[in-house]
Amino acid sequence: MSSNSAKKILSSYWDDGSVPVNPTYIAAQMGVLVLADPRLDGSGHYKPEGWEGKPLITYSPCEHPVRQRFTIAHELAHHVLGHGERNRDTPEQFSMSYHDPKEIEANKFAAELLMPTDVINAAIRVRDIKDLEKLAKVFGVSKAAMKFRLKELGYVVR
Repeated sequence: MSSNSAKKILSSYWDDGSVPVNPTYIAAQMGVLVLADPRLDGSGHYKPEGWEGKPLITYSPCEHPVRQRFTIAHELAHHVLGHGERNRDTPEQFSMSYHDPKEIEANKFAAELLMPTDVINAAIRVRDIKDLEKLAKVFGVSKAAMKFRLKELGYVVR
């Protein structure tokens, strides 16, 4: 469900297939405000009625830009998937060892949003990009996130 939701959001708000996907732009197109908050205790937070009744995503600007992008995509998942207000997400909640079903679903959504299956397949099969570091850079994600995504899609990663 989460990957289908991400595909639907991409086709509605980011339909040119370009990468890296900008989750802040997509959120704005959906009427969700995204704000950096250096005082945030954690990576990100989603509140359905956060600012003048509008949905609000806050994220820590103190983290690496690729982490910020994943956080925004993850928090956008909470909005799209109707999870309601979510407590401040910490880096531990973005790991696969965390077992909250809503957090896992949000991670899968974020992965599909930032690293769409069709675009990864095209990058590897058509453009012949097979270097993990280069793929991570093209998609604007961490090497760890790209490695996990490639394994998830059945690619052998060393």
